[in-house]
Amino acid sequence: MITLLVGVLAAASLGAPFGDASAVAEPDGDYIAVTVTVEVDPSFNADYVVVHLLNPEGQETFPLAADGDGAHSGLFTVLPFNRAVVFEAGREDGRVVSETVSILELGVEADLLYTTFQPAGDQPPERSWGWLALASGALAAGALMAFFLLPKKVAGRPSPVAGSEPSK
Repeated sequence: MITLLVGVLAAASLGAPFGDASAVAEPDGDYIAVTVTVEVDPSFNADYVVVHLLNPEGQETFPLAADGDGAHSGLFTVLPFNRAVVFEAGREDGRVVSETVSILELGVEADLLYTTFQPAGDQPPERSWGWLALASGALAAGALMAFFLLPKKVAGRPSPVAGSEPSK
């Protein structure tokens, strides 16, 4: 009941002929099962309604079934990332797409979604060790290069220095 209330309170408006849209999700192993609902004006006479989930690699499209009074809903299972969502309604003379919203804006609880970025200032302390290891490695490489590339003094002989004569 509370999930339904949160979904209704978080409904997003998408532009005509679309009305309100909402989504709820439940964990499903490593995935989430998302149920979306969108209202489409019955006077539009849509032959089909689908939802497009946009990903960096492209998009996934899922059909939505008519529930009566212009409501359409569907269930799909995806990896738990906050994705952009676009609804599409079509009929013989063309199609219409909605405003772009996110799964989070549709009402899916943020706790169910992976964090895809870390806010500035929240760096974990382990990262400072990586910089220390990188600096130590660079220092060791510099020491090895200096040892092998700098001229060496051989016992009893002066080191060759460019532009100087050997002393007698």
